[in-house]
Amino acid sequence: MRVLLASDGSAGAARAARWLRDFPLPQGSSILVLTVVTPPIAMTALRAVGESLRDVGRITAERARRALGARAAVAEIRVTEGDARDEILRVADEWDADLVVVGARGLGRIRGFFLGTVSQAVARDYAGPVLVVKGGASPVRSALIGVDGSDDALEAVRFLIGLPLPDYFQIRLIGVAEKMPFPRTAPRMIHAELEEAAATAQEQRTAALEHALSEAEALLPRGAAGRSLATGNPAEEIVRLAKPGSVDLIVVGARGLGVVKRLLLGSVSDAVLRAAPCSVLIVKTTDHQQAASELVTRAWQ
Repeated sequence: MRVLLASDGSAGAARAARWLRDFPLPQGSSILVLTVVTPPIAMTALRAVGESLRDVGRITAERARRALGARAAVAEIRVTEGDARDEILRVADEWDADLVVVGARGLGRIRGFFLGTVSQAVARDYAGPVLVVKGGASPVRSALIGVDGSDDALEAVRFLIGLPLPDYFQIRLIGVAEKMPFPRTAPRMIHAELEEAAATAQEQRTAALEHALSEAEALLPRGAAGRSLATGNPAEEIVRLAKPGSVDLIVVGARGLGVVKRLLLGSVSDAVLRAAPCSVLIVKTTDHQQAASELVTRAWQ
């Protein structure tokens, strides 16, 4: 596995490096530690400023590499210059990274990135899995996987179980059926019919999720996972179950069954990423970017 670790020298990036030190990776994995430096616009023409920032970038990348512990031996460093989001995406694509790891928060405009800007943009735009590290660094012992019947959700399950997980690792599957909206402005005379239709649709959603949970569970070793089915807002329910200290990692697909909805900001994966108390792994199917391109093409036709 080829893993790209983006580091900016912040406390969040340091946690990401320590997290990756203990994260279960396949034998023979390689790591690329990337630091992006962005000179102030007014000083981009000053050669000395650029060289100084690159020196700082190399020191930052080397510190992150050493934080990987024994894995430092299979890690290389690279320093580039430009916009952090664009550079991380460019290098990850060119290097063909199987996993991109970023910290949830950085130092600021020159060396860092904030959740909602670079880290969120990388999680949204990179074609492969992205791990956004939150919370303290510790061995990963448990994961909560969101299941909604989509291809991305199943791919998230496959990606996780493809890692060399320890025997003690605990997995919990969660499916959340969104409540059917009821049009309160509808004429009172048809309220009963609307309520019955909403109840039927809710039952169908719940049954579909039960099937999706069974399909995901079948991918796991027998007895390796528990499962839950809830009703409500998917992101809120996933975050609620991931209580601090109870779950080390949330795993979700990048988009659900509603292609348009899941590709926009405010989707389940975005909301989970913002609110989760622990690290979040976002997984996409290989056709994710193709679907996004097709969506944009159709929008302009």
